[in-house]
Formats: sequence, C-alpha cells, structure tokens
Amino acid sequence: MIYRARYSRSLLVGAALLCLVGTPAAAECVIGSEPLFDPFAPYKGGSAIVHKDSGFVFPAESAGFRRLCEMTTDFSGDNFQIRYERVFGEQLVAVDIAVVHLEDLTARDHYQIIKPTVMSHYASASIESEGDYFVSGREDLSAYQGIFDGQRDKVPWHVSLTAIDYGYWDARLIASYPHQLDVPAQEALMELVAAFQWQSPADQEKDADE
Repeated sequence: MIYRARYSRSLLVGAALLCLVGTPAAAECVIGSEPLFDPFAPYKGGSAIVHKDSGFVFPAESAGFRRLCEMTTDFSGDNFQIRYERVFGEQLVAVDIAVVHLEDLTARDHYQIIKPTVMSHYASASIESEGDYFVSGREDLSAYQGIFDGQRDKVPWHVSLTAIDYGYWDARLIASYPHQLDVPAQEALMELVAAFQWQSPADQEKDADE
C-alpha cells in the first residue's frame, strides 16, 4: 500500500515535471547586479538572475555560456527553468537548468521520471550510461546521471540528464550538443558545473522553522 501510494504520487509529480520540461511561460525572477560570492569570481558578467524562492543565482555569462534572458518555465515559485548556450563555430551546446521542489522523491526518482521525455526528442535514442553521480567537492549532495546518444535531423547528438537532490529543492541539468563536439563540450560543461556546484538553495523547511 505504501509503495502504491508513492507510485501514484510519482505519476502526479511526473506529469508536472513533464509540463516543466516542455511548456514555455513567463518566469518570475529578480533581476539585479548584486556581486556574486567568491567561487563565482571567474564567471561574473552583467546582471544576475536570482530565483526568488530558492535564492539560486544565474549569472548572465558563465564558463563561456550565455544565459538567455527568456526563462522557459515558471508555474510557481517551486518551479523554475532557465537556459544557457555556448556556440562552437556554428554549432550549439545547450544547457537547461531547472530548480524544482519535489516531495519524497530521490535524485534517481527525479531522473527516471524525466528520462523518457528527454529521450523522446531524439531519433534512435539509446542509453550510453546511467547511475549515481558524484558532484566534485559536494559529498553532501545525492545525484543521478544518464548519458544518451541519439539523432536530430539525421545528425548524431549527445545528451546528458543530471538530477541533484538538495533537500527541499532539487535541480536538473540537461545538456545537448552534436556528437562531434563531444570533447570541447564536455570541457565547457565541466567549467559550467564548477561555477554552480557551491551553491546551496535556501531550505524552505528550515527557514519556516526559524
């Protein structure tokens, strides 16, 4: 009975997350130019966007990636998604970062719910690897990652989906790019992750108790 109740809840949360992946809407955010803390020093540039409920900071530029001014989704303060892009020659590396509040779901649960939708965007999609993911320097975080191969317009593509459990908040990072960019894209993504890895979104449950 406990498993069935949890499974039903997962389906409901999954439906909401699928909407978060694919439906554009205006986003609520705070736009300003407050200085970012020291770990971000190499990546400062322009105004930062701050997700007002979690406090998560999105610089205008980071590791060569440019933040799009248009936020892709926001249904409430508990759901927020934004995109970064970096161009190599004429080819694009895209990274969608989402901050969401999920109850009673692990990073692996989060990943499993989103995986089918991510794979559905590519022809002949296949799983290259999936499993627990270690966020360098953040032993306190639980994360799960899958890497997929597929095709878009008959061009081989590489896609990664990473879900991270911060406690009250969860984060999701989806990166996609043509397969021939694999080496420079991976190097750029490592820099981007390094710029974000020290952030810890505000814990709403703790804040409410204070």
